[in-house]
Amino acid sequence: MSRSKKSRTAGNSDAKFDGRRKETSTQAKEAREKKRKEKLKGNKAGNRNAVESKQGAQQSQRQAKNDKRVGSKKPIALTLNDKPQEAVKPKIDMQPKVKVVKSAPAPQKAPVKISPEKELANIENDDRLNDLLEQAETDQALSKEDQAWVDQQLKRHQELMKELGWMDDEGEEDLLQQFEDASSALDEFR
Repeated sequence: MSRSKKSRTAGNSDAKFDGRRKETSTQAKEAREKKRKEKLKGNKAGNRNAVESKQGAQQSQRQAKNDKRVGSKKPIALTLNDKPQEAVKPKIDMQPKVKVVKSAPAPQKAPVKISPEKELANIENDDRLNDLLEQAETDQALSKEDQAWVDQQLKRHQELMKELGWMDDEGEEDLLQQFEDASSALDEFR
């Protein structure tokens, strides 16, 4: 015969306390539902992919509405015989809102005369003239307008030099000849 553990309680015939309370059927149902909800805390299986696809579809719809590359609503003729319908243009009133009053033309001012020294300095420091002269020196072709402008500026430069007395009537060749004569005289002196 098997041994049974002795208990210190008086009567074995009384029902033991299990630690559970007796509940009504409605309380039991609510408790079971609550327990089930606590167990199922996460998302359903495959839910991650389903949510992403729904969000992607919503974003693509939003982008399609805002995308300006989608195209124009203007109809296009698909055959040669069909003429495309022109888009409706709003009518613009070309009449001025204010009455225009013509005034007498302003008197033209006479060009300001500057001193020959300043005019000469302006010609010598002219970037356009310097660029065109460099192009001419490197045998690059100049347009007729540019060539005429360069000739006019050079002519004015020579006039100013003569007017100021800075240019001799003797040419550069005479200066070169004088320099050579001076250098030969210097050699003789040594």
